[in-house]
Amino acid sequence: MSRTIKFVLLMGLVLSLALSACGTPTPTAAPAVEAPTATEAPAATEAPAAEAPSTEPILTVTGAVDTELALSEADLRGMEVVQLKAEHPKKGPTDYEGVRLSEVLAKAGVQDGASALLFTASDGYESEVAYADVEACAECLVAFDGSDLVMVMPGLPSKAWAKMVVKIEVKAEAPAAAEPPANPNIILATTTSTQDSGLLDVLIPMFEEQTGYTVQTIAVGSGEAMKMGEEGNADVLLVHAPASEVEFMDGGFGKDRALVMHNDFIIVGPAEDPAKIKDFGPKDAFVAIYNAAVPFVSRGDDSGTHKKEVSFWKKAELDPSTEKPEWFIETGQGMGASLTVASEKGAYIITDRATYLANKDNLQLEILLEGNNALLNVYHVITVNPDKWPKANYDGAVAFSKFMTDPETQKVIGEFGLEKFGQPLFYPDADKTDADLGL
Repeated sequence: MSRTIKFVLLMGLVLSLALSACGTPTPTAAPAVEAPTATEAPAATEAPAAEAPSTEPILTVTGAVDTELALSEADLRGMEVVQLKAEHPKKGPTDYEGVRLSEVLAKAGVQDGASALLFTASDGYESEVAYADVEACAECLVAFDGSDLVMVMPGLPSKAWAKMVVKIEVKAEAPAAAEPPANPNIILATTTSTQDSGLLDVLIPMFEEQTGYTVQTIAVGSGEAMKMGEEGNADVLLVHAPASEVEFMDGGFGKDRALVMHNDFIIVGPAEDPAKIKDFGPKDAFVAIYNAAVPFVSRGDDSGTHKKEVSFWKKAELDPSTEKPEWFIETGQGMGASLTVASEKGAYIITDRATYLANKDNLQLEILLEGNNALLNVYHVITVNPDKWPKANYDGAVAFSKFMTDPETQKVIGEFGLEKFGQPLFYPDADKTDADLGL
């Protein structure tokens, strides 16, 4: 074989071996690509909850109304809320939301004689509107303006459209001055308790201012007051001796009799209670005082209080006023003076609660017996009969009787003493009957 052929074959073998050594490269796996982590969609943002209306008062309604109001935004929104477009005198057509002024006033109860509304703003600005104009304005609103209130008063001048309103006052016309009475002087004969308690110091000026009458008050015991009526020396009585009052009326001395009020009698004495009456009823307490022969002060003046005292001695079948033991002290004076004597003597005494409380700071006496039904103390007003005493000022007496039973006066009576003593000194009874009180 020739060298050329051998060379060619050799080169082919070398090439074949080279290719075999290299081979086909193994494909390299592509690096794993980590799938992107799914991103959570952001949570939907909740719309903020609407703020609840404030419960703090933002508007007061006062004046000539049956019920004064202190209204919060929540109170106002609890009424019928309306939206309307109103023509503002300066701004032109404007949208408003609020409650009708008529509904607010109806809630308060406007009294007869209302003449105007006075709007007061938080900065002190005041605006007055005739009540007749308000009554004719069906679309007048108390409107919400952020945290403030504005008056929407269609058809009225701009001054009526008050802003930042915090108070609505209903004003009333002053009552026409009463004609002076033909006979302006009346004589009131009354028990000393109404005077000594300070009640008449409040009521008499009220009566005189309202009616034009001038009252001459004579404070004596109820018995003496009725004697003055029997003799025609008084025009009207304010007394607290029901049994004697019935006799007075049956005798024709009184024309009209009306229930006014009550409080109660109490038995007071030295704190050490030498007769040990604290747990007794009235009759047994009087027996204990008698047996212990400890000082006891009696008014001895035939007053309502004295009559009550005598009734307990009778129930106990005892009569110290006749026996006159040394320990039994009769003053013949009013309640205040008799309490002072009892305090000085360290004695027991029966008194109305009102006079005791009014004088308590000056007394060395404690309440030892109270709360018994037998201690009820009832007051009536009685007009002296003009048929028996033609010169009696019956018109003045009737005016006083009506005043004492009038609801406004009864309210004053029921509140008298509350501020100073923490309890009323009298309880109004004009809306009751004697039977309601067990008489």
